[in-house]
Amino acid sequence: MVTDKVTLFRSVADFQQLHEVAGKGGHITIIGGGFLGSELACVLGYKTKSTKGSVTQVYPEYGNMAKVLPEYLSRWTTDKVKSEGVDIITHSTVKDVTTTPDGKLKLSFDTGKEVGFIYTFSLVYTL
Repeated sequence: MVTDKVTLFRSVADFQQLHEVAGKGGHITIIGGGFLGSELACVLGYKTKSTKGSVTQVYPEYGNMAKVLPEYLSRWTTDKVKSEGVDIITHSTVKDVTTTPDGKLKLSFDTGKEVGFIYTFSLVYTL
């Protein structure tokens, strides 16, 4: 079930759950490019470097924190997040989340792109 694999990030316990998934080599997708989403992406990206996990960050803007930072700082921040091993998907909004027959999740974007997940998946939606 999709809702069993989705975390609405709100508390320290939510972070501990995500950190555990990252520590087990799981895949974490963070939806949102604001301050919280970008900080989570950096921390969890760093963690997955040693666990063979992965982190993807998805947002509709051209760069991290693009709503609040000037373009040059947004691009610098995006480069920093990427340097931690995070895969960035820009100019995209999640259109649908479905479960595959083997229990993995698949995200469909408004751009027509679809991404399936090999590892344990946690979805973080940051407001």
